[in-house]
Amino acid sequence: MQNHNPHIAMNAGIIILLLVFLNGCSSIGIKEQNRGQEEASFPVYVVNHGMHTGVIVARDHAVLDLPIITDAFVHSRYIEIGWGDEDYYQSKVKTSGLSLQAVLYPTNSVLHVAGVPIDPEKHYPEIEVAKILVTGAGLKSMLTHISKTFKRDTRGAPLTTGKGLHVHGLFYHAKGKFHVCNTCNTWTAETLKKAGIDVSSFLTITADDIMDQIRHSRKNSPRLTSSPQ
Repeated sequence: MQNHNPHIAMNAGIIILLLVFLNGCSSIGIKEQNRGQEEASFPVYVVNHGMHTGVIVARDHAVLDLPIITDAFVHSRYIEIGWGDEDYYQSKVKTSGLSLQAVLYPTNSVLHVAGVPIDPEKHYPEIEVAKILVTGAGLKSMLTHISKTFKRDTRGAPLTTGKGLHVHGLFYHAKGKFHVCNTCNTWTAETLKKAGIDVSSFLTITADDIMDQIRHSRKNSPRLTSSPQ
């Protein structure tokens, strides 16, 4: 029985397809888009789990736009949200067959929401966590985008599929099909774009594709990653 790290097992399938279909993935730096004169002071975090990225926001900042979701994580200071393939993401045993299925064929998707009890950079001390500051308008636009990704029942409530990867986590049915050109990292890029961050989602397939853009911004636009004085 194969039992791989949930964020690494898809590596082989993605690399094979990238070698066949792609000739490298270029990325561009990110910069703050002008949203009037509003100051970027709301932190958004992107966590790099290896092959998968997630977006983290303060629960207090998300409660107005994601009230039903945040009610499930009332004791968490932050919430982490990621999007991915329905079967692979939820499977406890990550096999190469599941990873190939996820990238070869358009498949159904889910959102994973997990509570983060403390500052994300302290919660994940051994992996990369990038902090980006966005405006209030950008944050609201991003959260609206996330909210629209959830599939809902006739009453408008998000549809859960079961327990998440962590003790304080849940899976939800999501909109959109997962495939090699529309991965969890593509979704992360699209989510950041809604926040007013100028990132490219085109050929943003792997975690490094999006993280490279953020790393570039941290070197060239430190005000995006530093709290106002």
